[in-house]
Amino acid sequence: MSKRIKFCIIGIPDHQGVLALGGRLGSAHGPDAFRKAFLRLRGQVPVQDSTEDCGDVPGITANVALNHKRASDYILKKAENKSRSVIIGGSHDHGFSHLNGIFKLLAKHLKGGEPRIGCINIDAHLDLRKPSPVISSGSPFYLAIESGILHPKRLIEFGIQSHCNAMDLWLYAEAKKIEVVPFNQLRQGTAVKVFGKKLKKLCDQSDAVIVSLDLDALASAYAPGVSAPQAEGFTAMEVIEMMEIAGRQKKVISLGIFELNPEHDQDNKTARLAATAAYHFLENA
Repeated sequence: MSKRIKFCIIGIPDHQGVLALGGRLGSAHGPDAFRKAFLRLRGQVPVQDSTEDCGDVPGITANVALNHKRASDYILKKAENKSRSVIIGGSHDHGFSHLNGIFKLLAKHLKGGEPRIGCINIDAHLDLRKPSPVISSGSPFYLAIESGILHPKRLIEFGIQSHCNAMDLWLYAEAKKIEVVPFNQLRQGTAVKVFGKKLKKLCDQSDAVIVSLDLDALASAYAPGVSAPQAEGFTAMEVIEMMEIAGRQKKVISLGIFELNPEHDQDNKTARLAATAAYHFLENA
C-alpha cells in the first residue's frame, strides 16, 4: 500500500532580498541545509512518511520580483491537495511569495469572494519596508498588504525588537493598525502563552493562517546561522513550543521558515533547530 502524502516541503534558494539590504549572504543555501537536518529526524511520529519533498523553486534570477512570481506559482502548484506545507527560505522577502501562493491556492477553491488569510510573523523585524529603491528582505508584509493579499487587521507581528526597526516602519504599522507584540512584553517566560492566545484570535477571524518564522527572532545563542543575528530573542524551546501550538490549530495550513544561513551557522545548530521546528509543527497536525 502506498503511503498517504499529507504534507509538502518547498525550498526557495534565494537571498537577493538580503543582498539588497547589504546583509550577510548565504540563505540561498538554507533549503539544502534544512533538508540534511530534517532527513536525520526519526521521531515517534513518522512525519516523513506523510511528507513529499517538492524540491526547490526553479529559475531563481537576480530579479527579485520575478523570483517572487516564480516562487508563488510554484507554491500554488505544489501545495495543491496537501493539508499542510512547509516553505523553507531563503530571505524573508519570500514571506510575500508564501502568502501570495497560498492566497491563490485558497482563492482557486472558493466560490466567489476572496479568502481571509491571516499571518503571524515571528520575527525581530517588522518587515514592512517600502520596496524603494528596491525590494528587500524587509519588504514582505508591506508587499502583501499593499497588493491586497493580506488585510492589516489579520497580521500579527510577534516578538518585534525596538532597536531593529526604523521609525518609519513603526509609523506604517500604527497607520495600518497592525497588531505588534514587542519582545520586551514577552520576557519572564510569557512568550508561549501569549503566542497561543494571539494565534487563536487570528484563527477565529481568518479562513486560513500562515505562520512565518524568521529565525532571527531567536537569540543568536540558539540560531547563529541567520542573516541578521540578534543578541536577545526567543529560546529554542519557546519556538518549538510555538510550533506545537500552531500544529494543533486546524486553520494553520502553512509554515514558512526563513533566513536560515548555513554559511554562518555553528555545528549546524540553526539548521537542526529549523528542522526540529518543522517536525513538531507537522507532528501535531
